Amino acid sequence: MKEYEIFNFKEDIGNDFIFMNTVEDIYYFIDEIYDDLSKEKGKQFSVIVDLFLQNGFSFNRFIMIKFDNKKKYHSFIVNSQEISDIIKKKINQYLKTHNELLEESALDRRTIEFVRR
Repeated sequence: MKEYEIFNFKEDIGNDFIFMNTVEDIYYFIDEIYDDLSKEKGKQFSVIVDLFLQNGFSFNRFIMIKFDNKKKYHSFIVNSQEISDIIKKKINQYLKTHNELLEESALDRRTIEFVRR
């Protein structure tokens, strides 16, 4: 399994969305993410990233990365209330079908059980 999964929600939010399948720092994968998305989006684009397996339901679960080019980008924390329920439901379904991600996450048992319900 790849370290991240790209979801396309253009109809719903006009943006691509990445779910990190690892607890490793996203910045280890930033060049690869740029290469994957720049083929379709060009040099300048933004993407929302879900760091749930690393951060759980905390305030810094979601970030937006705005790329100006491969080596120049900015990241911002996004309030989870600004994230569509459609995305949150899709991620929940994804986690239920990829249960092993929860087991390998940095999440505590209570959070893992909550997601499984």
